[in-house]
Amino acid sequence: MTLTNDAVLQIDTSQERSKALEPLIPLFAPYCGGVAQQNRLEEAVAVLMSGHWSGVRPLEGGRSHAFELHWSGEPAPLETLSLALRFPAHPSVAYDFELPGYQLVRWLMQRHQQELPEAFWRWLLLGVPLEGENAPSAAA
Repeated sequence: MTLTNDAVLQIDTSQERSKALEPLIPLFAPYCGGVAQQNRLEEAVAVLMSGHWSGVRPLEGGRSHAFELHWSGEPAPLETLSLALRFPAHPSVAYDFELPGYQLVRWLMQRHQQELPEAFWRWLLLGVPLEGENAPSAAA
């Protein structure tokens, strides 16, 4: 069997990616379901390392909005990432926020095709606390 240059490049790139991800998986595993979720964790950490993800926000009536999510920061579970959510069809709608790296990885693990989980949208739009956080208290 003869491999083409493209096939060899894909193998090399895949092996390099695996080596780059290898030390991160044990760091995120305790925060993200452990080894029982290893395949999803590896996929999510690979996305984390890319610094961006594009998806769609489903709406009622079968409509949806395409979005782009970008982030920066150290790829570690407890490090704070700075994120920017943009809707290309609606340039005036923009969200900038921060959250711990493990939380982004959890949501990336929970995504379904191009959709982030409903928990992400409830947190972003309604202020529902992250798992393990207390609800914000009202000022006295």
